[in-house]
Amino acid sequence: MEFSIFKILYSSQAFLLVIAAIFLHIVKNKKALLFCLITLAFFIWAISLDRFIKDFDSPRHFYRYIFWAFNDIVWMGLIAYLTIKDKIHLWQSIAGQLLVLPAPLLQLIRLVDLHYFDLIYTDFLYQTFLPLINTFTVALCFLPLSASFIQYVKNRPVSKEINS
Repeated sequence: MEFSIFKILYSSQAFLLVIAAIFLHIVKNKKALLFCLITLAFFIWAISLDRFIKDFDSPRHFYRYIFWAFNDIVWMGLIAYLTIKDKIHLWQSIAGQLLVLPAPLLQLIRLVDLHYFDLIYTDFLYQTFLPLINTFTVALCFLPLSASFIQYVKNRPVSKEINS
């Protein structure tokens, strides 16, 4: 079993998504919780299938990029569908779509580059931006918690005034 820095990063991001889901459940934000749970499901799906996809696609490095691009597009489609059904916050859906949109494009650019051009700079783009996209998507799951905290601080009763 191979451990890479990306596997550890994605596993820690899945752990953070679990923490976000627990807190979103506590504050009873159902729309943000659904967004977080769907994102968590896709992260667990990606973590569990990573080695299988790479072993299956070992000599050619072709199908993995199509699979990951398709995975991102399905996530975006599911989030968009649930937003239309008013199950997910519109702002969170739009931000998620804008964050994840470059991911399938990077996957497909990487695929074309590896098989036709062999340009060195796409390695940098791929290895830098995909982890950033995933990290920002995890952070997007925490944003409703910060909004709930700010709302709590604004609405809490003021403690006793100090008599002078």
